[in-house]
Amino acid sequence: MKLKVILVFLFTILFLIPSPALAKKKIVRSGQASTPRPYGVWIKPKLRSDHNALILAFGSLDYATGLNYTLTYTSDNVAQGVQGSHQPETSNFQKELLFGTCSGTNCTYHQNITNMLLEVKLELKTNKTLIQRYQIKP
Repeated sequence: MKLKVILVFLFTILFLIPSPALAKKKIVRSGQASTPRPYGVWIKPKLRSDHNALILAFGSLDYATGLNYTLTYTSDNVAQGVQGSHQPETSNFQKELLFGTCSGTNCTYHQNITNMLLEVKLELKTNKTLIQRYQIKP
């Protein structure tokens, strides 16, 4: 009988002790707007998961009339590069720059890549040119 009373007492105490809440906290947003990007345009360079290409994501290109990009790097002590341009027809677009050459479905990728530098020149509707440079670690 004493054992039953002790067990009931222990279970009662266990259920009365509060446990920490594991719920996600609410996000409280302030009334202030986020800091605006220069001219609204954004660029996000990201290495592809296999590190054989650079993915460039561009957004808010409503403010741009054109853009040029140049990617330079060294592969086995030989200077390599990719260059191109784009006339924005949509606000957002994505471009993949391969580190190597392809013929049909056969691709040969450059090895031992170092000194990777991306330069993007945006021609804005305000007749200004915005230049952004990124040093990318492969």
